[in-house]
Amino acid sequence: MFLLRKFGNLLRGKATPFQIIAGCLLGALIGFMPGFSHAPGLIVVLSLALILINANLFLATIVGLLAKLLSIALMPASFHVGRVLLDGSTETFFRKLINAPVFALFGFESYVATGGLVIGGLVGLVTGILIARGIHSFRVKMATLDKDSPRFHELTQKKWARYATFVFAGGGLKSPDYAALLQQSKIGNPIRTLGAILVVLSVVLVAVTYQFFASSIITSQLRSGLELANGATVDLESAELDLKSGRMALIGVAAADASALDKDIFRAARIEADVSGANLLRKRLQLDRVVVSGATSGETRRVPGRRIDSAAEPSKPIQWPDAETIEDYIKNAQLWRERLAQVKQWIEKITGPSEKNTDGTPAPVEESLEERLKRLALEQGYASVKATHLIEGAPTLLVTELTAAGVTVAQLPGEKLDITARNLSTQPSLAGGAPEISIKSASDKLGFNAKFSGISALRGDNTLAFHYRGLPIDTLMQSLKVSGSTSLAGGTVDLAATGKYFTQGGTIELPVEATLKDTTVSIAGKATKVSSFALPIGLTGSLSNPKIKVDSKSLGNLALKAGTDALKEKATSEIQKKLGDKAGGLLDMFKKPEKK
Repeated sequence: MFLLRKFGNLLRGKATPFQIIAGCLLGALIGFMPGFSHAPGLIVVLSLALILINANLFLATIVGLLAKLLSIALMPASFHVGRVLLDGSTETFFRKLINAPVFALFGFESYVATGGLVIGGLVGLVTGILIARGIHSFRVKMATLDKDSPRFHELTQKKWARYATFVFAGGGLKSPDYAALLQQSKIGNPIRTLGAILVVLSVVLVAVTYQFFASSIITSQLRSGLELANGATVDLESAELDLKSGRMALIGVAAADASALDKDIFRAARIEADVSGANLLRKRLQLDRVVVSGATSGETRRVPGRRIDSAAEPSKPIQWPDAETIEDYIKNAQLWRERLAQVKQWIEKITGPSEKNTDGTPAPVEESLEERLKRLALEQGYASVKATHLIEGAPTLLVTELTAAGVTVAQLPGEKLDITARNLSTQPSLAGGAPEISIKSASDKLGFNAKFSGISALRGDNTLAFHYRGLPIDTLMQSLKVSGSTSLAGGTVDLAATGKYFTQGGTIELPVEATLKDTTVSIAGKATKVSSFALPIGLTGSLSNPKIKVDSKSLGNLALKAGTDALKEKATSEIQKKLGDKAGGLLDMFKKPEKK
């Protein structure tokens, strides 16, 4: 009944056609915006315009709510209209807006937001004109009635008329001077005096508290971005931002492990960075010289986290015949798949998502812009698809250098890792160099390096390399599925690999060399010690579930090596029995020479 009376007041009030049309137009425009995170600038400007312009707020509210519901049904239409605007003849105009200071904050790169401006504007304009004409016709009709006429008196005595009067007017008939309403200006005062005061006060308030808002926004954006990249909860105790000196500090960062929510995959006491404030009005955030202090990994969380729902052309990969999946070799394959899937997710955050269809199969290499947008719309929803190809000059987020020294990892007791990353960005092709990550332990027992030149302006291969030295064979064998008559015991193994990562499908080509040292090889029940032997292993296919190939010829060479070492050991033993110490330097030829 409240709404009906408000509508009755609108019919009998002093609202001008300008106020009616302006309220419907602004309400529909706001209703067709996809959300604040997609178009913050547009929503702020339209809201301020609604306060400043003397528009009818009641109609703006009603039309805005109905427009929001309508926008959900018409979202595909908004998306396609946005495509016409952003990728059509007006592309140059919108490209300049998307990369211009202040206007970059409006969210014009969102297809749904830009298309929503057109559809929402048409819906609001047509609705406003129809309502304005209807109210005008009502007033004309009422102005022709004579209050003292028998017809008017008879009409007001009817039950339905009295009920309608109560519903729309709330009491007795208080008929205004409709003839005077028809003579009033069609526009009236276009500016709301109180609204102008509120807008000025809002601008002053924002100016005074700019640093506070900037800190909160950046903190919120970083937390959200880190959670999306991590796939699980990221805690942040506090954040400090000083735009004058260009410094930012994050205190108490803890990222939950998406595969084990009761542990932190990363925790840091403090993260400091130099912030470039020059591009903030262009919606660009550049962090220079990020330093991480007190970093650890694998610590138990006090409160378990929660999971967050969230192109270089490949060269011809090496053909590894008879390759088997990770389940055929490793007992805890599920855990490994989860870990590798998480690594793949991180890499995709650096390189962009791997190109694949909705069913998980690789997408065609020659994928057009239209095909890519359709695929992303199906996978992520229309509102999330943006014209990122129109962003120029610099990435929206760029970390030029990140260092974390002395990182302790629960799975590597006694080791400390030094981590360095460069040129991590949302648009690698716009950064000055290729994204690169390097991890190295203090003893050099563990090392990892990834460089993604293929997705940068430099072009080239996306390379991966790692090594792990001194891994106990017994520890390794406990996690493997050993079949057949060959097994290993004792000694250590050094793992080393250098290969490529293909963004097309998220696949790898990673030959691994496993060097066995002082290992006992059991073949057909006979145990023989091998001093040193290199065993090549092939890793290919999807990074999250790679195929493993161990060459049968290499296994034969291992057996031959074991036999040769056994023969040398037996010959040396026999000579020692017969000659003893008289053999002198003769035995040295059977011994492994010492390193100088």
